[in-house]
Amino acid sequence: MSGDTPAKILLIATDRRLWGLLERLLVAAGYVVVDGGSGRETVALLEREGPVGLVVCERTGPGLDEVALFEEIRRDPGHGRVPILALPPADPECTVQALKAGVDEVLAKPFHPNDLLDRVHRLAGSGRA
Repeated sequence: MSGDTPAKILLIATDRRLWGLLERLLVAAGYVVVDGGSGRETVALLEREGPVGLVVCERTGPGLDEVALFEEIRRDPGHGRVPILALPPADPECTVQALKAGVDEVLAKPFHPNDLLDRVHRLAGSGRA
């Protein structure tokens, strides 16, 4: 991302309270946040939104589970290399599944907001306009 264009982040979280908290945190850090919807909606949204700097995924909800979503993004020639940050529960099996599906980073819940921002900055760029 260029230094004067904020990174666009596709944010996926079924817990709307968590989604709102994450959105406020990311916007305050200078990012543009797009609601990733759930499952298949996310894949379609990637097509409509054009390039995104990062996909952050907590839970996808009905339609397509997280691992299937990660695998589908990785198979897509247009979006296959978009960085993905997974936010699974603190369960080693969830972490292993996410990494096998091709995510770039895993940050298990619960996490500190600064840990999230550190990973986002590293994966998507500073996002500061």
